Amino acid sequence: MPKTLLVSLQIPNYETILKFMTDTSQLWYSLNKDCGDIPKTPVELSFDSKETTNKFSDDIKALGEYFPQLASLLATNKNEQGLMLEISLKEIFVLCPRGRCRLDRYSKLQEYLNKNYNVTLIIKSQKTKD
Repeated sequence: MPKTLLVSLQIPNYETILKFMTDTSQLWYSLNKDCGDIPKTPVELSFDSKETTNKFSDDIKALGEYFPQLASLLATNKNEQGLMLEISLKEIFVLCPRGRCRLDRYSKLQEYLNKNYNVTLIIKSQKTKD
């Protein structure tokens, strides 16, 4: 082995190693300090209806103001009727803004209303043919 290779290697001194270990342990502590409530075993992914409700709460509130029959349905919490609501894409985009004014941006809202309240939300666009 040539001497130049050994000279080019720099072995860190004790202080450098100690500083690195301290910095690393502080990093790990800061990353893990708020993780005490995380279970150590794998947790199955479950659907939380509260998260979805919160996700669509502003949309449902706006639609309830636009459609009084939806507001009364939500107030009485009766979903046996099967309410059908029709709105244009431009109108719903004003009430419930999304990144782009497209029908597919409202599909999850339509599914949520249908599944939880038995409400069919029909969104008409200029491209929709009857």
